[in-house]
Amino acid sequence: MSAPILEIINVNKHYPIRKGFFNHQVGLKKVVNHINFKIEDGETVALVGESGCGKSVLLRTIIGLERPTDGRIIFKEKNIYEMEKSEKKEFRRKVQLIFQNAFIALHPRFTIEQSMEEVLILTGMKDRKKRKMIIINTLKKVGLDPMYRLRYPEQLSGGQCQRVIIARALVEQPDLILADEPISSLDVSLQAQVLNLLMDLQEEFKMSMLFVAHDLAVVRQIASKIMIMYAGTILESGPSSEIYNNPQHPYTKVLLKSAPSISKGINEEGFNLDIKVGDIPSPDSLPEGCLFNTRCMYSVKRCFHEIPMVTKVTPDHFVSCHLVEQ
Repeated sequence: MSAPILEIINVNKHYPIRKGFFNHQVGLKKVVNHINFKIEDGETVALVGESGCGKSVLLRTIIGLERPTDGRIIFKEKNIYEMEKSEKKEFRRKVQLIFQNAFIALHPRFTIEQSMEEVLILTGMKDRKKRKMIIINTLKKVGLDPMYRLRYPEQLSGGQCQRVIIARALVEQPDLILADEPISSLDVSLQAQVLNLLMDLQEEFKMSMLFVAHDLAVVRQIASKIMIMYAGTILESGPSSEIYNNPQHPYTKVLLKSAPSISKGINEEGFNLDIKVGDIPSPDSLPEGCLFNTRCMYSVKRCFHEIPMVTKVTPDHFVSCHLVEQ
C-alpha cells in the first residue's frame, strides 16, 4: 500500500497571550490541539465544525503560512519544515488553497488573467504564450468563457469569482487541494454547481482534497471520510457512511440534526436540538475534561474532570466520548 499524500501527526497551534508593560506571557490561546489524520492519494476528506473551532488555522498551518507549535506535517513522506529549498518550492506548487471569500482573494486592480498568470510566473514559467494557453484551458475546465480572463473581479458574479479561484488553484495541476469553505458565501443553487465542479475536476485530475465546511449536509457526496472538529480538537472521525448512519458523539448528532432538510421545514420537531445554550469555548480558557461538556445534554461528573480516550467504534470509525467508552 502506498504512503498517504498528507499525514498530520499530533499537530498543535498555540498563540501566546501577553499583557502588561513588559509584554509578559500570561497564558496560551490553544486554537489547534493534538490533530492526527491522513489523506490518501486521490481521496477527499472533509473537516466539519462551527465557525471559530480552528479549521482555517489548521489549513494555514498545513500549507505553511503558520508554523505549528508542536507536531509534524508530512507531504509525500517528507516533513514540510525539513524540506530543502527546491523541495519547498515544489510543495508550494503541488499544494494549493481555495479561499473562502473569492472577492477578497482576487486583487481588485488585476484582471483575471493577471491574477492567474502571477501563479505561473512565481513558479518560473517564462513563456508568455504558454501561460496564456494554460489560463484559457483552465478557465474552460471550470466552465468559464476564456474572454472572462480580461475582466476585473468586480465585473463577475460571486459564482464566477469562485470558479476563478478554483481555476487559479488548478493552473499548476496540484496534487492536493485545501478548500477553505469554498461555497459558504454562495447561494444554494451555486453551491451545488461548485460542488459538482470540484467532484468532476477531482476525478479528472486525480487530486486529493481536504474540504472544510460548517455544514454536514454539504459534504455528504463529496467526501469519503469526515472529521468532526470542536474547539480545536477532532471529536469523531470515520467514513461518510458511518458518520451519517451511525454517529456516536453527541456533537456529531447535533450537527446532523441542524443540517438543512425539507422534512425539518415541515416538521418543527426537527429543530429540537440536544444541546445546551452557549457558544463554543474560547481557546484561551478551554474547559477541563471533555471540551463539549459545557453544551452536552448527556454530560456526567466524569466529563468535567477527565479527558475522554479515543475509542474505536469500527476499524475506521473513532470517537472521543465517555458515553461511548461505557
